[in-house]
Amino acid sequence: MKAAMKESIAEVKNELKTELKAKLLYWNNLKSRKIKVAVIVLGLGIIALKIFTTVLTFDWLSGLFT
Repeated sequence: MKAAMKESIAEVKNELKTELKAKLLYWNNLKSRKIKVAVIVLGLGIIALKIFTTVLTFDWLSGLFT
């Protein structure tokens, strides 16, 4: 049981490393500063949207119980 779990964790680590290398390679291949800025702004926008919607959901949810 533990061996299977360790193997699964190792598999996930290898997959994450592969994905990280692919993202880094994509980033290094981008030549335009404008595109790099757009990717950063898009990423921050998605994170901000996720936080905003989560806060609104919890606010709405707490309003149901009051």
